[in-house]
Amino acid sequence: MKKILIILDGLADKGSNTSLAKAKTPTLDFLASNGRTGLMYPIKGIAPESGASQFAILGQAIKDYPGRGILEALGINIKINSKNTYLRCNFAKIKGNKIIHIREKIPSRDLIKKINRIDSSIKIIPALGYRAVMIIKNASPFISNTHPGYIRYKTISKAVAGSNLKKKCKPLKNNKLAIQTAKRINNFIEKLESTLKNKTLLIRGAGNSLPKIKPLKNWDLIADMPVELGLGRLLKMHILKKEKNEMQQIINSKNNIYVQVKGPDIYGHQGNLKGKIKAIEKIDRFLKPLTKLKNTLIIITADHATPCTLKRHSSDPVPLLIYGKTKDKIKKFSEKECKKGSLGIIEGKDLLSYI
Repeated sequence: MKKILIILDGLADKGSNTSLAKAKTPTLDFLASNGRTGLMYPIKGIAPESGASQFAILGQAIKDYPGRGILEALGINIKINSKNTYLRCNFAKIKGNKIIHIREKIPSRDLIKKINRIDSSIKIIPALGYRAVMIIKNASPFISNTHPGYIRYKTISKAVAGSNLKKKCKPLKNNKLAIQTAKRINNFIEKLESTLKNKTLLIRGAGNSLPKIKPLKNWDLIADMPVELGLGRLLKMHILKKEKNEMQQIINSKNNIYVQVKGPDIYGHQGNLKGKIKAIEKIDRFLKPLTKLKNTLIIITADHATPCTLKRHSSDPVPLLIYGKTKDKIKKFSEKECKKGSLGIIEGKDLLSYI
C-alpha cells in the first residue's frame, strides 16, 4: 500500500483553543474521523528544530544527527568536505549589543563578496530567503550557537526563550581547534558588523561529517526548504522538483512520498493567530483530493509546535492522523481531539513502525 506522509511545519499550538481548533478544516476532519489519531512528541522532552525532528520522524537515531548546517549545505548542493565545518546562519538587525530583528534579508551579491573577503577560510553562501550557510575550513564542529533562540543540546539544537542580546561563539571542547574555531568566528562576525552596519550574523548547528545510515528506499520527497532537501539527499530519497499541480504530483507518485509544507510555522513565529488559521485552512483545501484515494495510507502530522503565544518552537506534542486502515470516533483534527485517539501518545522515532 502506498504511503503519503505529510509534515505541516509548526502546525500545533499550546492549550485547547488553538489555531487548528479554530480553523475550518473539513478535509483534515474527514481524514481524522475516518482514520486513527493520537499525539506525537517529535523529540520528547525538548522543543526541536525542524531538521532534527524530521530526522527522527524518518526513523533515524538522534545520536546520528549530523547538524543543521551540514543538512542546509547538502540542500543547496554544496559538496561536503570533512575538513570543513558547516553552519546554518542568518542575518539579523542590531542596535548596539541588542538584536532588534532576528531575520534580515540577505545582503546584496556585492556585499556578500565583500564579506567573503574578510577571512579566506570562512565563506557565506546564500540559500533561500534569509537563510545562508557558513563554511569554515579546517575547523571544529564543537562550538556553540550564537542564535539566541536555539542552544546546542548534544548533537542537536533546541529552541528556547532567547535573549535579545548578542552572543559570542564558544568552544564546547577544551582543545586547540575548537578554541581557535570559536575565536575565528567571533573575529569574522565583528568585522562583518563593521562592514554591514547595524547587522550581524547568527549561527547554529555546526557539523562536519555525514553519518553512515541505511537509505530510505522507495520514498520520493517534495519540499521547499534546504534542510528538508538536504535530509532527502542524506537518506537517498528521490527528490521531485515541485510542479505547478503539486497535489497531482503527490497522487501520481509511484513510490511512497514525503511532503513538507511550510505555511503555519511562519505565522506561529510572528504570533499571528489569524494568519496561522488562514494558512491551515489553505492547506486543508489543498489536501481535499486525498479524500478520494483508495488503497493509500495517508499520514499527517507536524515536525513541532510553534505556538503563537510563544512565537517559537515548543516541546508540546503535535496531532497525528493515519488514514487508510481502521478508524476512531473523533470529529475534529485538533490537539485536544487527537488526544482521545486510539494511537495514544507516541514519539517521532516510532512513527514509521505504525505505518
